Amino acid sequence: MKKLLSETIIYGIGAILPRIIIFILNPLYIKFIDKDEFAQFTNLYAIVSFINILLTFGFETAYFRFSAEKGNEQKTFNTSFWFLFGLSAVFLASTLLFSQPISNFLGYSNTPEFIRWFAWIAFLDTICVIPFAWLRFNNKPIKYSAIRVAQSFIQTVLVVALFIWIPGEISEKMGMKQKVSYTFWSNMMGSVAGVLMLLPVILKVKFEFVKELFFRMIKYSWPVMIAGFAFMVNENFDKAVQIHFISDGDAGAYGGCYKLAVLMTLFVTAYRMGIEPYFFKQMNSENAKNTYAKVTEYFTLFASLVAMGIIANISWLKMIFIPNKSYWTAIDIIPIIVIANLCFGIYYNLSTWYKVTDRTKMGTLISWIGAALTIVLNLVLLKEYGFMVSAWVTLLAYFTMMVLSYFLGQKYYPIPYRVGKIAMILILLAVFSFASYQLFNANIWTGNLLFIIFAGIVFYTEKDFVLKKIRK
Repeated sequence: MKKLLSETIIYGIGAILPRIIIFILNPLYIKFIDKDEFAQFTNLYAIVSFINILLTFGFETAYFRFSAEKGNEQKTFNTSFWFLFGLSAVFLASTLLFSQPISNFLGYSNTPEFIRWFAWIAFLDTICVIPFAWLRFNNKPIKYSAIRVAQSFIQTVLVVALFIWIPGEISEKMGMKQKVSYTFWSNMMGSVAGVLMLLPVILKVKFEFVKELFFRMIKYSWPVMIAGFAFMVNENFDKAVQIHFISDGDAGAYGGCYKLAVLMTLFVTAYRMGIEPYFFKQMNSENAKNTYAKVTEYFTLFASLVAMGIIANISWLKMIFIPNKSYWTAIDIIPIIVIANLCFGIYYNLSTWYKVTDRTKMGTLISWIGAALTIVLNLVLLKEYGFMVSAWVTLLAYFTMMVLSYFLGQKYYPIPYRVGKIAMILILLAVFSFASYQLFNANIWTGNLLFIIFAGIVFYTEKDFVLKKIRK
């Protein structure tokens, strides 16, 4: 548990710091990019997130699963890398060849360079997936985090330079016609830097492709890929389709405010970085089920504190990170999206049962039930009721997946979760969040008083554990 915590903190730096840097840039984007252009920013990043899922094909999880088998690590590393390299190379060549027709279809006929840049970003990021996974599997969190942070730093320096220091005529000569394109071009340069920094790991790849192992991995990974695609539907379908159902201004405001809720996503992401390889390494342990139960409980407690802390401080966070008040029309989505991401984090813990028992198809089914809710309800209700529908549907989808995963997991791989305690914490969080944001109108003093009370209750539930550690 101590090792998990220390690695999660280090991975957290690698996963969170780059996103925090980009998150801090949000006010810069909002200042220089109007809401209509920001809708393009949100739309294109939503689309490329689906492409990344297809190109990685669930092989990151498959790499962890099959590298854990004795004598298989190098074979798995080689086979995984060459498969993803070949798949992403075909995608890159096809997209570059047909960039104009694709641009026309997506509504970017005047800016086909956007499509070409994103094709390169997707290709470069895909060939980095297995080298990054190798670092995680081989317990090199510092190197992993250093590369992630350096990538983000390079991207940040470039985008700030383009917005503030480099004259517009120079950026136009480089092919950047609109200010929103600065972010895309800088992202591509950050992806190039990532490949260069990972070269020492990439050079460890041997010219080996084990067909038998590959077919086993494909059988394991394709349901993971389909489930990952469903996750992206839940995460980004709203942002991908809003531009077609509501005004560009509302879609841009939703995307801008959604990024404040990313603070919760960052916490969950950091946790996922450390927990996935840890789960697989624990699966043959005698106490594996008890460990899974305890980890899930601790995650719920700490993640609930993070969620309440964000919700209690929306009133001043929005002034710093969303300085353009025209975006505040969508500020009410933040508490909903924060709690939705907490539910997803718990679901991720509960998904252990189908990963360690190789029942990944069950995980796919659960994920697509959530995705179906996201797709149908957004398409049916978005035009009439506006962007608030998207926020509530995200919460409903993740909550449904969390509940389904628990009940199915108890049937196929029973784990002794303390359900009553976890449910109590979630109910208290919902009540305190409603009181802070709605009843007291997001007042910073009342909100933080409620946060302190909520934190006191959470720590009281673990008083024996806390006192034990203090005595030590």
